[in-house]
Amino acid sequence: MLKKPSRNYISKEEYLIQKDSTVLLYFPDSANASSLKVIQDPTSQIRGFYFTKSQMQKVESLEYANNYAVYFLFSDLEEPSVYIGQSVNGITRIKSHLREKEFWKFGILFVTDNNSFDKLSIDYLEYQFIREFAKTQFNLENRDLRQVEPNLNVFNRSTLKAFAKHIEFLLEALGISFQPTGLKVSNHTEYFHAPVPYKASIYLQDGKFILQKGSIIKQPIPSSKSWSDGGRFYDRYMRHFQNFIDSEQAEIIRDNEAQLLHDVEFTSPSTPADLCSGQSNNGWRFWIGLEEKRKNSIE
Repeated sequence: MLKKPSRNYISKEEYLIQKDSTVLLYFPDSANASSLKVIQDPTSQIRGFYFTKSQMQKVESLEYANNYAVYFLFSDLEEPSVYIGQSVNGITRIKSHLREKEFWKFGILFVTDNNSFDKLSIDYLEYQFIREFAKTQFNLENRDLRQVEPNLNVFNRSTLKAFAKHIEFLLEALGISFQPTGLKVSNHTEYFHAPVPYKASIYLQDGKFILQKGSIIKQPIPSSKSWSDGGRFYDRYMRHFQNFIDSEQAEIIRDNEAQLLHDVEFTSPSTPADLCSGQSNNGWRFWIGLEEKRKNSIE
């Protein structure tokens, strides 16, 4: 059972109507401020630790870093992927990922500063964030997608949903963007279409590449299983394709194709190009007119 929080938290309803928020940042090593930082919303006991691989050992000595935790390991955001995990002893658990998982570049660990999480708490948060990230541009590196929701009573559910919203806010504050909903598209939006025979379009918004609702995504071509990368492209994009189906972001229309039911945000044009073609592409050259648009903006 959850321990009683030592500080009030904002309910989900209150959180959703907030217009602004404040976070506290602490830099344990000012010489490595961009690769090691601690973040906390002063209205919550949730505390986050951002670290790159080279700085991970320093996190272990920081206050509360060994509490019950949910954590995220991220790849380079140019081709974004994420592994979502949980730990009963905080940062100590993540050390094993240095050996087991090579893809990640930086991690973010979340605990409570009064250690009010328990095993059920982190079970639920892991489940919830696997579901949330499955709706985004991020490819999930998890093998177990936690399809069964942990059994919570109504009081725990309300509290943990509020915690999840705080963690989502802190992730956004650290530059991790979630799938936008209800994007307002201007009448003057410029679209960039995929070449024949592919059926997909993207547009630009706030520096992001938005794959348009109705676009067709494809499973990776079978021959990519035998590419020189050892089949990593095939495995990666097969999981990505399946994530969109499982999260109901897309629906199957043929055996190896699906149609997007919502706009989806990406940080580069290459990932949506790969998804829509089933092959590896230079996204700037794949989307018709996009390379010219970039050149003209530079000149």
